[in-house]
Amino acid sequence: MKRFAWITAGLVLVACNGDKNGSDTGGVDGTDSGSGESCDVSVDSTFPSDGAPDHYYQAAVEFELSDEDASATLTVTDAAGAEVAGTTSVVGDTLYFAANDGFQASSTYTATASLCEGELSPSISFTTSDLGTARDCDLTDKAYVVDLNNARFVEPEGVADLLLSQLENNIILGVGDYGDADYIDIVGAISVDGGTEQDFCTESIDFSGVDFAQDPTFSAGPADTTFSVAGYDIVINSLEISGTFSSDCSYFGGGVLAGELDARLLAPLLLELLDTDDPDYICELLVGFGVTCQACTSDGEEYCVNLLADSLSAIDSGTPVECVAEGDCHAECTANSDDCDTSNFPECD
Repeated sequence: MKRFAWITAGLVLVACNGDKNGSDTGGVDGTDSGSGESCDVSVDSTFPSDGAPDHYYQAAVEFELSDEDASATLTVTDAAGAEVAGTTSVVGDTLYFAANDGFQASSTYTATASLCEGELSPSISFTTSDLGTARDCDLTDKAYVVDLNNARFVEPEGVADLLLSQLENNIILGVGDYGDADYIDIVGAISVDGGTEQDFCTESIDFSGVDFAQDPTFSAGPADTTFSVAGYDIVINSLEISGTFSSDCSYFGGGVLAGELDARLLAPLLLELLDTDDPDYICELLVGFGVTCQACTSDGEEYCVNLLADSLSAIDSGTPVECVAEGDCHAECTANSDDCDTSNFPECD
């Protein structure tokens, strides 16, 4: 309870202060405040950071500015100085550059912004990881433990990281058959609290028929999933996970997790701290983050916020995932119910 109270207190504090997620660049080239005579726009943070050695080849480049700048543009060049074909977009005070065909693996690039009609041109350099090279390995029975603690929580800003960085479970993705070149079967599982071993008391997640047409990149979901946060259950609706397998299949990276958080499911967890389990109050609290509850995909009621995390990575555990057809019924579940017929487990339909 103390941990969850701390999380919620932090949520309330950030809402009141209007805090934003992001790190200070601490001196990106050409961005020192006041370096231009008439330009007072600077770069607060970038993604990737300057000098990053492992940027995902399909991820966009981002420059978060101190203020909106209608004239701002962002270009990327390769090590030879050739401009990368791509699209620049502006959302609020953030510049985005998306390469049309992605970046090359294991390559170095320079990203340069033009601010205040070209008065300032801050830049960073970064190198992509080896992800995106052709896969030369067998994925059968691989089981990848997803590291959520090192993910970048993008939406809802300032809320997702407070809640999900305290997750006590890990997501485990086990690969089954992939005889069809365009599809693979993946079984999702939840780990035991505080560990990486599969929780056999929790029903597994069927991700069969996962899109694998862009091998080695996959995209699984959607599926509803329950996690434990500081001793409480939290449901992520319509969970989707994507990523790219390394050439030797030892890990995947560049992962993205997306789904929905429903205030009606979160509200009971806040009852003791806030003296209310009214989901409308939770939605009002989120407004302090600039987040508005929207229609849920489940029933159209406006109690949901989009969840988005990127920069996920996952290492093969070496222990295949077992399909669990029903909670508390697997033969290896210590809470095995007397009402279960365990003769059919761990087999699943």
